[in-house]
Amino acid sequence: MRGDSDRWAHLDIYEQKLTAKVREDYDQIMGNNQDILGIAAQYEISEIDIRRAKDCAFGSGVSRYQFFPEGLMVAAWRRLAGAQGNNLDRMFLNHEIYESDLVINRGFSQQQAHLLAQKQYPWSDSIQQTR
Repeated sequence: MRGDSDRWAHLDIYEQKLTAKVREDYDQIMGNNQDILGIAAQYEISEIDIRRAKDCAFGSGVSRYQFFPEGLMVAAWRRLAGAQGNNLDRMFLNHEIYESDLVINRGFSQQQAHLLAQKQYPWSDSIQQTR
């Protein structure tokens, strides 16, 4: 799957070059439908919540909210999909589920939702400490 090039239109040519591999990883994640079922079963979370969080983090949310591709998100998602997730990965999953619920189901802006999700599940702050 080559992916939707428009999804990354907000990146300049240098950012596109720098993030080529990570963007391919996003495309691979979006092309895999088995991960949703596996993550839902492994962590006892609804498939609807997993699908929504995945789409917001790696799919349509990328262009809508002009996200920058993040390799640590890819790595966390792959560990979760392989039933190898750690506590930080689970925090990432809960953060994305909560944030996407606030945006899609409750009408919050993405910025507001991220701040609230960050208070509940501080994944973004936690990964900064690992860098």
